Amino acid sequence: MRDEQNPVCEAAVWIGVDVSKSTFDAALAEGGQGGCPPLGKLPARCFSRSPEGVAELLSWLRASGFAPASARVVMEATGRYSVELAAWMAQARPPLSPAIESPCQTAAFIKSLGMRNKTDRMDARALALYGVERRPRAYQPPPASEGELRELVRHRDFLVQQKVAAENRAGEMRDSKYVQREMRRLILQLERDIAKTEKEMARVKKASPELENDIELMTSIYGVAFLTAATIRAELGDLRRFEKARQLTAFAGLNPSVRQSGSSVRGRTHISKAGNPRVRRALYMSAMVAVRGDNDFRNDYERLMAQGLSKMAALCAIMRKILVLMRALLISGKPYVPLWKNRPQPQEKMCLEA
Repeated sequence: MRDEQNPVCEAAVWIGVDVSKSTFDAALAEGGQGGCPPLGKLPARCFSRSPEGVAELLSWLRASGFAPASARVVMEATGRYSVELAAWMAQARPPLSPAIESPCQTAAFIKSLGMRNKTDRMDARALALYGVERRPRAYQPPPASEGELRELVRHRDFLVQQKVAAENRAGEMRDSKYVQREMRRLILQLERDIAKTEKEMARVKKASPELENDIELMTSIYGVAFLTAATIRAELGDLRRFEKARQLTAFAGLNPSVRQSGSSVRGRTHISKAGNPRVRRALYMSAMVAVRGDNDFRNDYERLMAQGLSKMAALCAIMRKILVLMRALLISGKPYVPLWKNRPQPQEKMCLEA
């Protein structure tokens, strides 16, 4: 991804941080040092997860012979705990430029080190080496409106899951009239809560001109309604930040994954599913609607089916097309104009020929 305001910075020392609820373990690894030093020799220490703990970390860094201006921090994503700690660090010393990495990536790196023991301190040391080798980019917190929309989207998703579970359970209740009444009451309450959450999502969108403009452009695509556009915008952020379309589809887990080896292994190609599942669920529903209408998506879907693709493979291709189209619309700033609307109708064609 392109990020001109967030370049990859060289650092004299990388601070690996393993975050927990009340504390965090930090370890130091010098950047640019040759080879991979034994993990046990990397200096490490535990601090309280608080602004005071960050101040103690900076004092410990100076006592170890490093200037805070030459240090970078890398940690795993642990939800609110890592985001809060990164904000405290950036506020106390902006050059630290904390990076928050996906646990999938860091776990694979840590496993490659052949660690026989797993403790918070050893994980912090491994993360410090991860910073030395990978030099991750700094975490950029989303705008307040975008973060609020993301929380609302995920809260609605939680309520919908609860409603589905309640409906399934209500279908199993046959003997107790009391339980049946309570389940109906619960389902109605969940429906009201979902409606309130959607109303709040619309309020947040309207309060932010940027969100309102982006969602309006995305909903100009056939099959994409407000909930899908809000989910994509909240979970993936500004789609313009992706320099290439394939980076966006890979980030969402919609890129093809090929499994083959030699002449004996020829696995079936499928999407990687390495990204956000909420994004894929939203795009799946939009693609299902799109291929049922009279539009270009349906034409592409039928063409792919005629070429031998399965229904699911063709549908995944439509999901990718919708997501890439969203990015193109945001970059151009113009709503979607389907190709079939520009095609002359039979009467128009006859007039042109006449």
